[in-house]
Amino acid sequence: MCNNEAEPNVKLLQLKTRFFFALTGLVFAFFYITGCTSGPLRDARKAFYSNRPLEAADALAQIKDISYRDNLLLFMEKGLIFHHIGRYDDSIAELLKASKLMEEQDIISLSQQTASLVTNDWITAYKGEYSERLWVHTYLMMNFLLISKYESALVEAKQALKLFEKYPQALAGDAFTRALIALCYENMGFFNDAYIEYKKLAESVGNSSAIEPDLYRTAMKSGLAAEAGKYKKSASEDKSDPGAAELILFAGIGEAPKKISGNILIPPSVRFSFPQYEERLIRGAEVILMPEKAHQPLSPRSSVSTVIDKVARDSLQYRASQIIAKETARAAIKESLARAAERKNKNNGWVVLLRAVLLVMEEPDTRCWQTLPATLKLLRFPLNPGTHHLKAVIRREGGEYAQEIILPELKISPGQRVYRSIRVTP
Repeated sequence: MCNNEAEPNVKLLQLKTRFFFALTGLVFAFFYITGCTSGPLRDARKAFYSNRPLEAADALAQIKDISYRDNLLLFMEKGLIFHHIGRYDDSIAELLKASKLMEEQDIISLSQQTASLVTNDWITAYKGEYSERLWVHTYLMMNFLLISKYESALVEAKQALKLFEKYPQALAGDAFTRALIALCYENMGFFNDAYIEYKKLAESVGNSSAIEPDLYRTAMKSGLAAEAGKYKKSASEDKSDPGAAELILFAGIGEAPKKISGNILIPPSVRFSFPQYEERLIRGAEVILMPEKAHQPLSPRSSVSTVIDKVARDSLQYRASQIIAKETARAAIKESLARAAERKNKNNGWVVLLRAVLLVMEEPDTRCWQTLPATLKLLRFPLNPGTHHLKAVIRREGGEYAQEIILPELKISPGQRVYRSIRVTP
């Protein structure tokens, strides 16, 4: 009789023990996923922002066993770091991998999404924000232009246009990429398409004065004399020889914003968590180009810039409704699990443990492309044909000196257009 009564108690104890170990294992797995998988990426990013880009590139090149969840981040970080050390072909290879992976990720993994409703989004493969997806094509365009593969650059420009059309509100603030698209059309002699993109750019920035020379030039080459007349005054102020050569300088300045965790707690154990970008002061910077042994700055024909911080925030905000809907569903499922445990278990200690585990596991996905700059600038400088030794001087807002970069020697033929890219880290 006593043995028969003891047997159910033993089974109950066994079940509770298994439950305890299952919860413990789930917690350890959660912390492993959120904490360990990004370790190699974190080390490479630290080296990059410590002005050791070659060390950062080597660290990323040695990563062989990163989780599939972080593959996109790996490709993006490698692509950008390779770009800024001048390994443009390697950068292209990595960013094309990122582009291909993004296409594959558009097919939703039902198993991953279901599992994330019980745990969090860290267990899913990172797909990139809409802005990050756009910037993959932005850097591909730059890379192809830098190695004079203009047709390939135009292919990427068209991919970027698709994203502008799909997410117009989220990406409207990215003037740099829009200018780059127009430039890709212009390089291939599609002046009407280039003019259309410059018009869109002018509408998005509100003040078209910085790009009116580009509007005038492409309108004239498209046979749109009446349209060109609107910008003739600005064009007449451009004193450079129409047949002069041109240097187009891409400048990445500063450090991109990082995502952090935002939380709302509702007693007894409901937690809504969501990613958000850290609040910080973005200091403006001026890029001044001048001869290496002179102090007379060159005047850009036109200039366009994008504040990465703003576009990244707009992009994240655009999908806020998706985040809220998923967080609400996840909170409801976890609360249902906890209440079901309360009904079936008289020992409140186990229920408290379950609620604590579910609360801890509610952690927002704060992964992001961290080696992006805070600002991207595109500047167009007319130059006389010949050999040039130039330097770029970067001054912070208020005139504070930040950095001086010596550009490689330029040998330019009449009418030639050449490209250079620089990066200024904090």
